[in-house]
Amino acid sequence: MKKYITIMLCIATLISCKKDDNTHVMREGTYTNKNLATAGPITLYVGNKTITEQTFIHNFLVRRINSWLTDSTFREQAGLNTPFIFTSVTIQGDMAYYALDPGNTYQDTFHINPLSTNTRLLVAKTESVIKPTVIGELSCANVAKYVRSNPPTYACNYFNYPDSYCTGRKQMQLNIESDYLMIPVLIYYFARPIASGVVCHTYERYISDDFNKDILSKLRPEDTLAVQTYFVKLYK
Repeated sequence: MKKYITIMLCIATLISCKKDDNTHVMREGTYTNKNLATAGPITLYVGNKTITEQTFIHNFLVRRINSWLTDSTFREQAGLNTPFIFTSVTIQGDMAYYALDPGNTYQDTFHINPLSTNTRLLVAKTESVIKPTVIGELSCANVAKYVRSNPPTYACNYFNYPDSYCTGRKQMQLNIESDYLMIPVLIYYFARPIASGVVCHTYERYISDDFNKDILSKLRPEDTLAVQTYFVKLYK
């Protein structure tokens, strides 16, 4: 019996150590990205097809040349460090202070909430005006909601129509790695033909959130969605 208990204790210790190896600690202090980010690959979703072939994606971008797609927002060379907006996150207890300029002249303050073992959801301390999105079937009017893993929460005041407004709290995902913090920053372009010769399209740049793959089940056969994630690594 004693031998059995000893064996069980050893197994429990091994399991505990294994769990600890997969759990990273977020230490207090200030983390910055040194004006760099790593570009992930561009992925193109056309209906239920997933396209990662670089030549096909390059030709897609070239065919849809306009002032937005040609300005270096999409980076075709993945895995390279690229110049990026200065980003700073200061961790103090259960609060995070987020700034996008070297002097920290303007900061957003966030509450830190757990999402998973090594992922945190930052929820803004104060409310701000939020542009509402239409609920229901995916369209150009609401792709901004469905493409995010953590869309902002908001409530609307309709009593002063036409001066109605919505307020809510911004949300941001923060990943904890072994020796740095990481913010996923999403870029996307969405297009859907709505009539002969007429295409609705919408896009956003630099969303501090992860890509929500649940949106893929909402795509119609004629839809096109281009997605790229930058990984903003923050070091102490």
